[in-house]
Amino acid sequence: MIIQSLTANNFRKYARLEIDDIPEKGLITVSGSNESGKTSIADALSFALFGRTFFTDEDNVRKLVRWGEKIATVVLCFKRQDKCYELSRTVNKEGRVEAQLLERDKTAPLAETPEETAEVLQGILGYGYEAFSDSFYLVQRELSTPHPNSDSLKDMVGISAYSKISNDLQRANERDAAELEIVRPKYETSYQALKDLGIDGTWLPDLIDARETLNTDDDENQLLAAQLGQSAKIYAEDQRLYEQMSRKHRWLEIFSDSILALLVGGMVLWAVLRFFPELAKTILFTPETVERFASVYAWNEKWMLLVAAFIAWSFFLSLLYTWRTEDRGLIPLEQNATLFAIALSAGQKHVSEPLVDQLPPRCYRLLSKADDDYQHSKNDDIAGIEELHAMRKNDTEHEADKRVDDLVHSAESARQLRMQELADTVKYYEANPALPAEAAKLLRIQLKERSKRNMLDQQVLKGEIDREIERTEIAADLRKKLAIHDEAIRNHTRHIKVQNTAIELLRASSKEFTEVFNRSITQASASILPHFTNGHYSNIKIDENLNVGVFSQEKNDFMDFDEISSGTQRQIMLALRIAMSEELAKQHDEEQQYIILDEPFAFFDMERTIATLEKLPEVSDIICQVWVVSQEFPSGTEPDKAIACTDAVELIV
Repeated sequence: MIIQSLTANNFRKYARLEIDDIPEKGLITVSGSNESGKTSIADALSFALFGRTFFTDEDNVRKLVRWGEKIATVVLCFKRQDKCYELSRTVNKEGRVEAQLLERDKTAPLAETPEETAEVLQGILGYGYEAFSDSFYLVQRELSTPHPNSDSLKDMVGISAYSKISNDLQRANERDAAELEIVRPKYETSYQALKDLGIDGTWLPDLIDARETLNTDDDENQLLAAQLGQSAKIYAEDQRLYEQMSRKHRWLEIFSDSILALLVGGMVLWAVLRFFPELAKTILFTPETVERFASVYAWNEKWMLLVAAFIAWSFFLSLLYTWRTEDRGLIPLEQNATLFAIALSAGQKHVSEPLVDQLPPRCYRLLSKADDDYQHSKNDDIAGIEELHAMRKNDTEHEADKRVDDLVHSAESARQLRMQELADTVKYYEANPALPAEAAKLLRIQLKERSKRNMLDQQVLKGEIDREIERTEIAADLRKKLAIHDEAIRNHTRHIKVQNTAIELLRASSKEFTEVFNRSITQASASILPHFTNGHYSNIKIDENLNVGVFSQEKNDFMDFDEISSGTQRQIMLALRIAMSEELAKQHDEEQQYIILDEPFAFFDMERTIATLEKLPEVSDIICQVWVVSQEFPSGTEPDKAIACTDAVELIV
């Protein structure tokens, strides 16, 4: 970038400032006493480009407006890569800034607001104010190396993007680490809470299974009780009817057998008389009764078939009535008796079977704890509860359990045998009617007691199921939180690992760029330095922290920077600064670049000042437009353009 012209109105001390015909190459001197307006020229350049100066930022730019005026205007024309631009910027007493950027020979502006102008300029120049102030605009301060971590230096090195990304990654690491500090305690708390719950994944299914078992058992209790009640109610009447039907059936069988015998006999007699009359006469009649044969034979021929048909019809009716008596009388009664017998056997078996074998062991223990007298197979034949407790007190647990089991088994076996015997008599209506009714009544009482026990146990199970469901829901919520916390921990840990890897890779790449940059500015400084030191020092070395060592021809070795005089130090720093500015210009493809040096010779002696002024325009092909601001210059200085500032409020050169 090369400055072509600068115009300002009501800016700082100047009512009117106009600098034209600025050479693209060479030395431009700005001289004048204190408060003569030298710095105002550099400030006008800085404000035009970036909307601020070294001493005023964006918050107090209203101070740049000349005293008593309402608005200040700066217009800067500059050239970059064969393109000419016109940049204008204004500020009023309220601090409101306006800006516009034009490319000459084009009617449409490139930008019309400060924000647009800053964005477009960044694209044109490639750097911002910080890099500008550390390289091309050295304003009223002691020459020194920039801080190795400064943004401007990173821009010069070409690692500003790397540095920004690395800083972003580091901040992300800090955020992730902070999140881990928050999430890990939450994870530990949730984990401990879940552990304290002690959830057993099989407990709730066991409880539900036990409840279903009790429900099924209760349904069977009700079904058996209904069957026993219905059967016992009709058994006595069925038994009376069965006896009547049985007698009737027996008489019908006798009658049918007799009719059958008569029918067979009549048919045999008819056949003998019909087909073997001589034989019948010989066999059936004696000589005294033979004269009756003719009348018997005639009756046989005329009536025997009719009589046989009547007898046959009577036999058919007796058979039909016998079958009807059996099918509609005896068989339904026998079925009722069979069902009653089955219900008695099933009921006895059901009340004798303890649920301990059907329930999950843990559920049975839970119900036993709820009721120490938990006995689903309770009956009068089993030893009393006191005896069982006494047995458990006097024996070991194993022996007591064995003795109880033996007692229960023997009693149940005897009762089952008696009930089976009763059922067998009931099945054939051979039992005393009072016994089945009493047995059914006892069984129904036992079934109802079993149902009541089931109802109490179901209440216990329901309470435990509700508690376990609540605990399970709490556990599910804790597991969900654990999963979220675990995912967060893994994500943050992975992010930190990836970000650290990226930071290390960026640092490695930055280090390579830095080494290349150091070599470049070392070479550039080495070529510039002899011009400023009359050949006394021709080589320097710069480490990654920009610490400088100088090679002395006299000592034939490198010297520490603090071993040389302050004047020489500033000559070296000036050479280093120009070299760094040249490197920054190269980074942004600048073929020509200006530089402003404000009071660079404050600690130089006259000889060094003269030597430096003579060599400044020649030390770099890129840094070719050199602005030097100083109160006065040695006699004989021949600048390419001289700007002399006075106390006047107008300066036109």
